[in-house]
Amino acid sequence: MDSIRALILECRFTSVNDEQFISGVNRLVSQHGDSVYPALFGILTTLELPHATAKDYWQLIVTHRRELMDTLGREVDLVTTISDFLQNKTKLLNNSRLVDISIYENVVTDSIHDRLTGLFNRPYFDETYEQQVSLAQRYQTELAVLFLDIDDFKEINDSFGHLAGDIALQRVAEIIRDEKRDSDIAARYGGEEFVLLMPLTQSLNAAILAERIRTKIEATAIAFKDESFSLTISGGLASYPLDATDPKELLGMADRALYLAKGAGKNTISPFKQDRRRYLRVPLEREVLIKPMDFVNEPYTTFTSKNIGMGGILVFGSIALPVGSIQKMSVPINGGTPLILIGRVVRISEIAPGSFEIGISFLLREMAKQANSEIAMFLRQNGDEAAPPKPELSYF
Repeated sequence: MDSIRALILECRFTSVNDEQFISGVNRLVSQHGDSVYPALFGILTTLELPHATAKDYWQLIVTHRRELMDTLGREVDLVTTISDFLQNKTKLLNNSRLVDISIYENVVTDSIHDRLTGLFNRPYFDETYEQQVSLAQRYQTELAVLFLDIDDFKEINDSFGHLAGDIALQRVAEIIRDEKRDSDIAARYGGEEFVLLMPLTQSLNAAILAERIRTKIEATAIAFKDESFSLTISGGLASYPLDATDPKELLGMADRALYLAKGAGKNTISPFKQDRRRYLRVPLEREVLIKPMDFVNEPYTTFTSKNIGMGGILVFGSIALPVGSIQKMSVPINGGTPLILIGRVVRISEIAPGSFEIGISFLLREMAKQANSEIAMFLRQNGDEAAPPKPELSYF
């Protein structure tokens, strides 16, 4: 019920007038059934009404509003109509109070929305996702899930500062909100990752919407102080029941499709396809030593890799590395000098109690910086002995 209340509030907040709100309520009823009606009255009047009664009252209120407007010859707002109906038609107004929707909305918004972007938050998405999959299973309809992740987001923070990163997140969220349909549910999944749930949507239509979002983001210049920058986004798409019927498996497929998009060069949308993964990754089953970047004295932790591609590596371990953290990896190659890689943790899934599957996207620029630093250190330590000595410097 809380998720339905949130959808009603979202509809009320985004509707420009009462007519649009009434149409939005009708759409919600078509998607979620008669449970919308008692939730609607709970929000607007604090009355707890049975489903059938709430449905009858709402239909009578809509009709009553049209009659009032015809009689008065002017627009009559919904709150006035509800008040008049409850007082004169039902005598229930003495047992209820009309709620200032903005006050109620502030309370609910704080609990289900992400403060920075205004999209729904992860807990709300998780709850709604389970409900939407159940509805798709019950009515044998289709549903699509799209994961989106801003490419090289850390570089935006490093180059322009975290305030610019916040503005980028807000702009991406705005584009997603503008491009999605009213029935779609958009959420900030965590960090710079977003998720879009598309009920009653075929895979092809979901791919068209995903590509429209990607193109719009790519073409958007983000102004910050006296500068501007652009960004791109990668996405992974999976559909019910085409790809999976189990909710967790479906999310995992969308997640892996996003990883596939990153490995394919970023700035692309990849539908989940089981048979494509082998061409973009190669198996790599061996121990991998991982520790946080820039923590010199931090010990390495042993993980086991599964596969590796141009864009990243997939590992398993008993420790959940923080999403968004930068990690340094030492990968042994055929008994020779280990391959040193640097990457950012882009996702993590608990595949069993105490066992985690972790996707790490390579940071090529960071690896280049590390290589340049090591080369510079080597040159300093092994410079030409015939070169004239430089004056000594003291560091305090």
